Parts: sequence; structure tokens; C-alpha cells
Amino acid sequence: MTTSSKPNIPVWVAYGMLIMTAVFWSATAVAVRASAGDIPPHSFTFWRWAIAFVLFLPFAAKPFWRQRRIYRKHWLMMCGLSFTSIAGFTIFYFLGLQATTAINASVLSGATPIAIVIVSFIILRIKLTPTVIAGTILGIIGSLVIILNGDLGAISTMTLGVGDLFIVVAMTFWAIYTVCLKWLPPNLDPFGLILVLIGLSLPMTFPFYIWEIEQGQFFDLDVRNIGLILFTAIFPSVVAYLFWNKGVEVAGPNAAGFSSYLIPAFGTVLSVLLLGESFELFHGIAIALIFSGLYLGMRVQHP
Repeated sequence: MTTSSKPNIPVWVAYGMLIMTAVFWSATAVAVRASAGDIPPHSFTFWRWAIAFVLFLPFAAKPFWRQRRIYRKHWLMMCGLSFTSIAGFTIFYFLGLQATTAINASVLSGATPIAIVIVSFIILRIKLTPTVIAGTILGIIGSLVIILNGDLGAISTMTLGVGDLFIVVAMTFWAIYTVCLKWLPPNLDPFGLILVLIGLSLPMTFPFYIWEIEQGQFFDLDVRNIGLILFTAIFPSVVAYLFWNKGVEVAGPNAAGFSSYLIPAFGTVLSVLLLGESFELFHGIAIALIFSGLYLGMRVQHP
């Protein structure tokens, strides 16, 4: 349970929200990859969330104020959720996209439910059945296919690309966030919650933004760059986070993980169409492995 004790939307609507979340997050990889070399990653991160906060404020200020005592009581939890879902996640994800392809990032993002299963085992002590173990192994192999560019024989001399490593770290943060949603106080308004998480993330990301400026890293305020930042501020930020939290609440973490299965497919198509990246055979093999593994992994039940 995440934002309320009684879901108020049908399950099929929640599934639709999760599917659209996958679309938005797939588009994020394409947008950030398109900005590589033009918008420094920490500048992109800070302004994305600063704009999202301003856009969200008119809708979330009153719900937040009504429940301000709850947030004050659980301020440490909110800081942790903000870091894992926004500050830490976005910083490493955007850094990764400066050094790897949007296709790689999308396919690795599709393995997020595997990370959720692993984190659930570590934090919640959920029993891993043979089916779940098999699914996790398949998903890990699929991720390795991406990291090793299809050459599994290179695993003995594997040196992970820094961009791929950053993406994996980001996905781990997101898995921790998703699992820890179960401890949210009941009946939190979803708008107020997202406003709090975004607001707490700004002082966490601001020092990185200032560091980039001190290093002389700036970006031009042209239509293209502004458009990329605005897109990520509206759809993959505010809308997608609302959809994800509601999807976890109504359909549960496993069903929410299903949306991540779609990220490789959506991300690959968008990357090929919009960025002109090449689709290789190993991408298809990796997607098949991850989908198979995640199908098995969905069968684990979260308490």
C-alpha cells in the first residue's frame, strides 16, 4: 500500500497507468541521450525537477499542508524516498546516459523488477522460490548480454562500461524506493507526497548543479534544449511518478514491475526512430531473456 488504504480506481486503469509510465520513462532515455553533449547531466537533473516542482505546486500545496504533520513526523523516511526515487536515481541515470546508448539504458531499465526481487529478499526477507530464482538468473543474463554487447564469452575479462554501471546503480535505487513504499503512512495524498519528494530532492541535486557551473559547464537556452527539459519535467517526472505510485498501490509491486518489462521495447523503438541508433541481434536476445525472466519473477508475492 502506498498512498491510500483503499484503492479508488479499477485495476485495469492502474495497468494503463503503468503502461504509460513505461512509455514516458522510455522517452526519458531518448530525451536525455539526445541532450548528451548539449546539456550537462546535473544541470538537466536539477532544472527538470525544479520545473516539475513549480508546475506541481498549484495542485499539491493544499494536500501537503493538510497532512504536514505526517510529513514532519516521518521526515527521515521522506528524505530516504526522495533520494532513492529522485536525487540518487536521476543523477546516476542521467550520468549513465552520457556514456551509453539509449537502447542499452532502456533494456537495462527493463531489468528493474529483478532488482526489486533481490531488494525484497534482502529487506523484506521474502522467500525465493525456484521459479523466482530461475527468472532472476534469466534477467541477469539478459542484462549481461547488453553490458557485454552480446559477447558472453567476454565475461571472463569483463570491464563494465561506466555508463552501464551508472544505469545499474540507478535501477538499484529505484528498486529500494519501490520496496520501501510499503512503509508509507496510510491515506497520504498522492499529490502532496510527490511534492514533498520533489521538494526534498532539490537541495540534494543543487550542489551537483553548482559544481558543474564552477567547472564551466553550461547549456544554451535554445528551443531544443528547453523543450527536452520541459518534456522530462512534465511527463516522465510529475505524471509518471503519480502513475507509478498509484499503480503500486492498486495492482501491487509485481504488477508495477510489469511496466518495466515494456521499457526495452518502447525504448528500443524510440531510439531507432528518433536517434537513429542501430538495433542489433543481441538487443533482441537480451529483451527476450529479460522478458522471460521477469515473467517468472512476477510470480513472487510481496507481503
